[in-house]
Amino acid sequence: MGGSRWWPVLAGLLLGVMLGAVLLGLRFGAPWRWPLGGAPDTLRAGRDTVVIREVPVAVTPREDPEQSRTTAIVRATREVASAVVSINVVQRQAVRNPTMEFWERMGLLPHREMYRKVQNLGSGVIVDRDGTVVTNFHVIEGAIQIIVNLSDGRQFTASVLDAVPLYDLAVLRIEAPDLPVATLARGDDLQIGEWVIAIGSPFGYLLADTQPTVTVGVVSALNRDIKTSDAERAYLGMIQTDAAINPGNSGGPLVDTRGQVVGINTFIFSGSGGSVGIGFAVPASRVASVVDDIRRYGHYRDPNVGFTLEMLSGANMREYDTTDPAGAVVYAVAPGSPAAKAGLRPRDILREMGGLRLRNRDTIYRLIYNSKVGDHLSFKAERAGRVFTGEIVLEETR
Repeated sequence: MGGSRWWPVLAGLLLGVMLGAVLLGLRFGAPWRWPLGGAPDTLRAGRDTVVIREVPVAVTPREDPEQSRTTAIVRATREVASAVVSINVVQRQAVRNPTMEFWERMGLLPHREMYRKVQNLGSGVIVDRDGTVVTNFHVIEGAIQIIVNLSDGRQFTASVLDAVPLYDLAVLRIEAPDLPVATLARGDDLQIGEWVIAIGSPFGYLLADTQPTVTVGVVSALNRDIKTSDAERAYLGMIQTDAAINPGNSGGPLVDTRGQVVGINTFIFSGSGGSVGIGFAVPASRVASVVDDIRRYGHYRDPNVGFTLEMLSGANMREYDTTDPAGAVVYAVAPGSPAAKAGLRPRDILREMGGLRLRNRDTIYRLIYNSKVGDHLSFKAERAGRVFTGEIVLEETR
């Protein structure tokens, strides 16, 4: 009974609270107004408006594992590898027989050259549908038989179209249908640090397994000049790479990530005979000039200047009455040669050629080395203290 007396009081208090809330709502406006449709995108509170936007979440597409494996290097290798060949050469090599030489010197036996057959291995690359194969000259030098092995297992006897010992290049021909072909790069836009791929048959493994070997590196340097003891061979303007090049790789292509042949792998610096990351390749621009000549004329046209030079030095400057050591003296001029047609004479002093100051013999050598038949070489010279200029038009060596 006593408890029932409080219910009216509690009910009154509760009713008062509810009325107060309604009055406050009418005075200040509804604290939250929900639009039709469920979850709000705008909340209104008094005079202030807070806008909530849905932000799309970026979803990274799942990478295809197969696509990530097929890199530019893989694509370039697929483009060129089938055109890379292994070259098996049988060479005739002179041998000495001390006993026979003794009896020959005594006059008891007639002199007779003795030879033996040896095998040499190298690589090459097919550059057109006619079966033109480019390799190094030292791979086929002295060959009496050349066998070319394709990556699909086919084997052909090759003939030599021409060879350029100075550039260490040789161009072969095989007669075969449906040949794979690699593309020779025509520009000189190779960059230091650019990825390159060396493809070939190191140690002759291609003879047993027809798939070529691939190694990868970067262009370490450009226009490297390498001095050798071989007077008939010069390595100027070479591409240096750290892609592994081993015995048997000589003559194979150096390829960029576009799948173009940018050079022909030629030799390495190594004390052990194995690759130590210092390899060199003949630039494709030089290869292309040789191949183009052979296609058009049937042989490589060796450019001829037609003079003999003597570099100025402290020993001969007084003789030629000059105090400027930069230059070369024309020692002799061949009659009817490009130099003779340009008006040069013995004892003329050449100061510049091709726009370059002649400070040493290498400058002249590099100019001629990088020129071809038909090129025009401007020059500046002195004769008896008088300066004159002219132009030499290179002709084919006869």
